[in-house]
Amino acid sequence: MPTTQEVGKRVKDARTELGMTLKDVASLSGMSPTHISEIERGKTSPTVGALRRIAAALQKDTAYFVEEIPLPKVSVVKKEDRDSLILGQGDGFVTAKRLTKGIPAGRISVLLVDDTDGKSIASEPHEGEEAIVVLSGQMKAVVSDTEYILGAGDCLHYSGRVPHSAGAVGGRAKALWIKVMPGVIRW
Repeated sequence: MPTTQEVGKRVKDARTELGMTLKDVASLSGMSPTHISEIERGKTSPTVGALRRIAAALQKDTAYFVEEIPLPKVSVVKKEDRDSLILGQGDGFVTAKRLTKGIPAGRISVLLVDDTDGKSIASEPHEGEEAIVVLSGQMKAVVSDTEYILGAGDCLHYSGRVPHSAGAVGGRAKALWIKVMPGVIRW
């Protein structure tokens, strides 16, 4: 979590980026200009409610001010800049590339999984939803003890709350693995 000073700097940067005065933000947020100034200078830490009102006045998601690393409104990951990941447990490891890095209050993660026969990714139940889109080859997915065989072009969508796993069958397979965390997605 960023320091009080970093939160204040982000508030001031967002305000000046919009060409707003302290009085403008105060008017839109229902707060005093003095209190907003104290937040900007890192003299006081805003409450969650105050930060929400300031964020609304500055046309930002509240998360922008409290995420560890400020994220851009739009995230672009070029093919050559993808982070590599190793997923799995025990002997079942799979190579994946991260296709998304995140945006403020983002809830979607997309991985490109490149899997070979015999390896499977098992995941502990968690909040949110997942989808697998098979790009090439064939995959076997198990969701709540039900087995699904997926070919190129097939998509499986399920709740992350149930036990689930997936892996290639009969050779190499590539797939997009999409994870959506709980919360409101604004399109």
